[in-house]
Amino acid sequence: MEETPILSPARAQLAKKAGRYRMLASILSGLDRYLSFPSPPRPCLNISIPSTISQTPGSIQLYFYTATGKDLSPDSQSTKRPVLINFHGGGFTIGHAVDDARWFRKVLQGYPDAVVVSVGYRLAPEHPYPTAIQDSTDAVLWLWKNAEQHNLDRTRFVLSGDSAGGNLSLTVPLMLYNERVKLQQQQHQQQSPNSEQEKATEEEEVPISRLAGLITFYPPTNWTRTREQRNATNPIAARKSMIKPNVFKLFDDSYLDPESLPYTSAGADGESKVVEMSHPYLSPGLTPTTLLLAAYPRNVAIYTCGWDQLLVEGNEFRERLRLLAVEGQMAHVGGMVIEDVVHGFDKKPSFVMGNKTRDRMYGDAVRQLGVMWD
Repeated sequence: MEETPILSPARAQLAKKAGRYRMLASILSGLDRYLSFPSPPRPCLNISIPSTISQTPGSIQLYFYTATGKDLSPDSQSTKRPVLINFHGGGFTIGHAVDDARWFRKVLQGYPDAVVVSVGYRLAPEHPYPTAIQDSTDAVLWLWKNAEQHNLDRTRFVLSGDSAGGNLSLTVPLMLYNERVKLQQQQHQQQSPNSEQEKATEEEEVPISRLAGLITFYPPTNWTRTREQRNATNPIAARKSMIKPNVFKLFDDSYLDPESLPYTSAGADGESKVVEMSHPYLSPGLTPTTLLLAAYPRNVAIYTCGWDQLLVEGNEFRERLRLLAVEGQMAHVGGMVIEDVVHGFDKKPSFVMGNKTRDRMYGDAVRQLGVMWD
């Protein structure tokens, strides 16, 4: 049962403002999906699953896409299907799981046997940090647990996302790793030390596999930088951006609720606290290397935009991961800078004109998928 959170007056005002922007975003998304050609696919299945990690009860929507638009029952195809799990953008505040249908179209054109699952995580300000990460992690766990029912290959799960969804595609593996550690610890405590059969059974119940890859488009990776500092790293971004400063402020105020953010002790007394903006769930680009190697798949691709305030931090994280690949600790790190485009350029309705730059970026990402799913 969905539980409506009780918001403070200030956050209730944020919710009203977010509602207006959500309406505008849905109109733009509709223009892209219904009046821009060729038409992208529509979901063939919509499932509502319960949240389990978040302390706020609620439901998460999963939208399934296939090349044929048919069901996913095991009888429909004998071979288990590779899976792309996508998280939409929108500053954790606006947007919908169907917004990335053009990306799904490109994926299903390249891999007709694949399944795309787009996650409708709950939005801020009603559900601020870390609900989006928790809901997205819940979605992956549910799909792993129910893979047989939907004919999915557990060993070929790839995560993708753009903007805020790109941040989720980089933070969810970290939460998945922590959930796996907690689950294994619980099972270890419950199992009988004298029963090898019981031990084997318990290990089989761990519903968490290693991800096959991550594909992320223009993600925020370093929240220790303010919006002004981000613009300073790439001055052209402020002049070219389609997103106004007041909209960025709405996103940040909505998602980064001081009551829900992680804190760390500061000072000799150990009592004063400061917000830990470098926490991996906020700033995956600053995650300690040991945790990255334990939680991340061996194949990652990060795409950044040349006229974006997030360009530098995205590039820094990609280069950091590429060094790990050079050292043999990761297999392949792909992606690139898409020059002369703004943040979210691929979401603008193109009508009959198309978008060759978007197609080039998506095409390269689909080739990266081939490496991850192989």
